[in-house]
Amino acid sequence: MNPCAFGTTDPLYIQYHDNVWGKPLYDSQQLFELLALESQHAGLSWLTILKKKDAYKEAFFQFDPYNVAEMTEADIDALLDFPNVIHHRQKLAAIVAQARGYIEIEREHGSFSKFLWSFVDGQPIDFQYRTPDERITVNETAKQLSKALKQYGFKFIGPVTIFSFMEAAGMYNSHLIDCPHRS
Repeated sequence: MNPCAFGTTDPLYIQYHDNVWGKPLYDSQQLFELLALESQHAGLSWLTILKKKDAYKEAFFQFDPYNVAEMTEADIDALLDFPNVIHHRQKLAAIVAQARGYIEIEREHGSFSKFLWSFVDGQPIDFQYRTPDERITVNETAKQLSKALKQYGFKFIGPVTIFSFMEAAGMYNSHLIDCPHRS
């Protein structure tokens, strides 16, 4: 068991930790997907969301923000019966709101990725944690990014969720210093 992987032994989570989590991600659409999934995580384990990822991709047009932004209230209502997604109307509607915010950010800033990465000056911040107990769950930058995204209509993206997203997207390197999967 790798203590950096939050003490889990689930193979899906281990694969995520070893190959995805904390690797710098710069593709705007992939960042949108990750943020949308993180917003579904509120109040649930990340493993629950990982197990539902494929269903979310199917339900939300492979996370193409331009298609998602066109979804209607009726489309969201239909997702309440869609298999293997969280049947929470506000969370599902949040992904549509996020897609619309994504498009607005792309128009104003030229790139969703550049907008997000500007909060860390375009480079990952390395926390150099030695033990899991040193990990934090929120900081001022995550609070600022959360507030900025909310101005574009994003929902279910409070500072703790945004901090988790920043770790997952590699904006923050939160791997323990002796983790073999550290970037």
